[in-house]
Amino acid sequence: MTTPFTNAIYSILTYGLARHTGIYTRPPLPPAVSIELSTCCNLSCPECVTGSDTLTREKEYMDPVLAARLASEISGNALSAWLYWQGEPMLHPQFFEIVRLFRGMNPVISTNGHFLHSANCHNLATSGLKRIIISYDGVTPETYSIYRRGGDHAEVKQGIVRLAETFKKYTSPPVVELQFLLGSHNEHEVAGAARFARSVNARFSVKSMQVLNPERAERWMPVRSSRARYEVQADRVTGCRAPERGCLRMWTTAVVTVDGDVVPCCFDKNATHVMGNVKKQTFSEIWHGDRYMAFRKQVLLRRSSIDICRDCPQGTRLRFRS
Repeated sequence: MTTPFTNAIYSILTYGLARHTGIYTRPPLPPAVSIELSTCCNLSCPECVTGSDTLTREKEYMDPVLAARLASEISGNALSAWLYWQGEPMLHPQFFEIVRLFRGMNPVISTNGHFLHSANCHNLATSGLKRIIISYDGVTPETYSIYRRGGDHAEVKQGIVRLAETFKKYTSPPVVELQFLLGSHNEHEVAGAARFARSVNARFSVKSMQVLNPERAERWMPVRSSRARYEVQADRVTGCRAPERGCLRMWTTAVVTVDGDVVPCCFDKNATHVMGNVKKQTFSEIWHGDRYMAFRKQVLLRRSSIDICRDCPQGTRLRFRS
């Protein structure tokens, strides 16, 4: 009997077979699926396609009926369901209803932390979520607001404290992780943010910032260049170079947009490489379809021929502990 764990192993084996022998077989359903609940957000972060209003897709919420179909199709195969992508998932009017659909699939959300009022904290504790990632990019309002434009630092901090206090009342609440998006504007506050995370019994991670246009990267790059995903060469800023061929994610993960399009990677923010739509086909038909197989072969042969792969930092360390 196939379990999510054996399914993940089979996925990795089919990738290794294709990469090292050139033998292509249709992989099992992916062990991880990212499901976009919202393309709307309450913030205006300048290097985010949603916050900067450069997202070319409609701003909307996923239909709960569509989410239920997806949950049914990936159940038994998915080790993890990531219930977020370009927008703020907790804005969804049926957020908790959808989260409950993915119980048992180790669901994860990433939130900007502006919706952690009392009722939501209690609902999060019993939601079935495995992990909650909360953006916390500064210990002072002045630093925080440089990137999290339109955000309220005090509200986020109070919400995190409230969440920690609420979770103490439950035996198996989700793991809380504070994520610090690192740039030149806030690297001096990493240690303070880490201390705050410890004070609320949360994990803490530092993530290297991505920019929409590498020409602007130098403005945001931290002084400690080893923690940047960009590098300066001959007075020119470029992204850290990715491997020329191959990508395990094409065999192990997929992204489903808010309107049901299946795209191969989180770097395809505007869904330019649509493999199919789950409103018209089953997820399995799309994942095993000829279009997806052809895309995987192209990635294995020459990644640089694909636009979304050229600036992908695969192989580059992007997350750090304080």
